[in-house]
Amino acid sequence: MIKSMTGFGRSELNDEKKTVAVELRSVNNKYLKINIRIPDLLSGVEDKIEKLLKKELVRGTVNLTIDYKTDDQVPKCVINKDILKDYHNIISEARKEISFQQDVTLDNLISLPGVLEFKKNSENGKAEDEGLWQELEQLVKLSVNDLKEMREAEGKNLRIEIDKWKDKISVLLDKIETMAPKVVSEYSNRILERVSTLLSSTDSKIEKGDLLKEIAIFADRCDISEELGRLRSHILLFNNTMDNEEPNGRKLEFIVQEMFREANTIASKANNSEIIEDVISIKTEIERIKEQVLNIE
Repeated sequence: MIKSMTGFGRSELNDEKKTVAVELRSVNNKYLKINIRIPDLLSGVEDKIEKLLKKELVRGTVNLTIDYKTDDQVPKCVINKDILKDYHNIISEARKEISFQQDVTLDNLISLPGVLEFKKNSENGKAEDEGLWQELEQLVKLSVNDLKEMREAEGKNLRIEIDKWKDKISVLLDKIETMAPKVVSEYSNRILERVSTLLSSTDSKIEKGDLLKEIAIFADRCDISEELGRLRSHILLFNNTMDNEEPNGRKLEFIVQEMFREANTIASKANNSEIIEDVISIKTEIERIKEQVLNIE
């Protein structure tokens, strides 16, 4: 079964204290690339989320976003009033001693060390809290399952299109196999006719064995039976790989490259305009398959 790397997954939790929404979006990528956007409050579980995604997904650019809202949002920072008062008293005494008249504003005091205290955690919103992680873990897993279902559905659609293009290739290969023997026969007739015309006005003769040798060399040079067989073999391997339950997108990419290679060889050896025209059509179908294979996990 093939799976697309394009997909979307979402899960949400609502209770009396908070609302949490997890969204996953993925597109194709040669490797697995994970981008996580979460509130600062949840930064303590970012590594756990990434580890979970790496365990569940193989390839693709995966973008995860978490929207986390609580009814009692904790301030990001608070003013330490005791330290603020100490600074103010010290500065006020210093002003009297040096007769300094300039007023000290609250802005000046807030910028001093220790006055502002940043609160990363609180009793109600601690990111490292196991209860919170258990909820997030379940939400992420639900989103991943949702994403996988969409990837599987997209993969089935890809399989339908790919099978259609492979069937066209098989029909063209049947046609080429039928025409291939005629290439040597037509060449044999042409060369015999040409030699007969050239020698008709002279007393010279060409041994029949020499002509047969020339025809044999041509037949060997334009023999495409091995290439046709290998191309069919690649198509069979492609089918078996798509049926495999494991992610095999990279292997399919390699098989498509080999299909192109055989098609090019057939075109260069065929020495027949009709066969070359059919090979161009085959390469067009292979190119369509390649474009879709790049989106397979």
